Amino acid sequence: MVALFSLCSVIVGPLVSGLPPSADVLAAGHTASQYYIDHVSPGSEFSCSWERGPFVLGLTQLLKARGGVGWNQTATHDYLMKWANHYEWKLCGSSQDVADPPGIQNANNQLCGATYAELYALDGKRNKTWIAATVQEFDKEIASNSTSLWSWVDALFMSMNTWSRIGTVTGEQKYFDQQWYDFSAAALEGPSTDATYHFWSDEHNLFYRDDRYLNSTVFWGRGNGWAMGALVSALQHSPPNDPHRAVYQDLFEKHAASLKAIQSSDGCWGASLLNSSGYPPPETTGSSSFAYGIAYGINSGILSSADYLPVVESAWSCLNGIALQPSGLFGYCQPVGGSPEHNVSPNSTSDFCVGLFTLAATEVAKLAEHSTL
Repeated sequence: MVALFSLCSVIVGPLVSGLPPSADVLAAGHTASQYYIDHVSPGSEFSCSWERGPFVLGLTQLLKARGGVGWNQTATHDYLMKWANHYEWKLCGSSQDVADPPGIQNANNQLCGATYAELYALDGKRNKTWIAATVQEFDKEIASNSTSLWSWVDALFMSMNTWSRIGTVTGEQKYFDQQWYDFSAAALEGPSTDATYHFWSDEHNLFYRDDRYLNSTVFWGRGNGWAMGALVSALQHSPPNDPHRAVYQDLFEKHAASLKAIQSSDGCWGASLLNSSGYPPPETTGSSSFAYGIAYGINSGILSSADYLPVVESAWSCLNGIALQPSGLFGYCQPVGGSPEHNVSPNSTSDFCVGLFTLAATEVAKLAEHSTL
């Protein structure tokens, strides 16, 4: 199998890590995902939704991880192929068992395309039928010239993970250009042709969830996690000469610095980033995303290991030592919602939360691997 997506790390500066061995970090990701499959949703792999999207995407990264030993990778691949074949490699919303309107244009229904693209890239045969439906929909969106599709911050993660990968596997710049067009309309000033939302706060260097919260100090933890994961995807997959790469990186660096400054003493972050007393940590959907993003930043050379490795070490200690139970249940996950809530407990879990933890494990494992070279 030949992967089109790079696994390399470009860490700047010396790295002496207090992280566990790389294999142990990956094993934690596998333990959590396997527990969810076996105990929380046995037999329910046929779910096509934004909730399942991070879970299957996380499994693709486990599948690709170097040093991925101690579990049956063939079974993981078979699980993913069974899921993708069940949905005929189409975007969620193409069938009646998906509740999110308005069908395949809804960003919540597009994250599955990222897993299709990953499987396409892993497969040496490169079966274009696996990405055909996603390409067809994205071409329609490019032709429509609308900027109103990403009206909430979650949409950045749900769509950009797919747009960036489709750009990579097709080699066509138009998908990166449209990704920027939609991102700038959602997060920045954007074009004036349709709708803009300005989720990015220049004052706080954090993302608002949607326009209900503009000019407030309510910054949702998971919403900022979605945004960080979207920036990771844009940086990870856009070509080096992409004209918008510098803006993505600037936002990423500012976002990471703000998150570093408000990390809690236990290593995690809360459901409301600037109100830790009202919504005390840990909350692990956001915290997993931040560990994932900051670890990626170090691995790629964007963030200084001297400044940010302690952030990742502390975050991983919280995620692996507090949230991951000996049974394999990964807890402290805020359930489905769109704002900070007081509904987090040691046993609250979900497929998307486990998926975000798995993504974190794969990037943290690269840091741990580098520290032993």
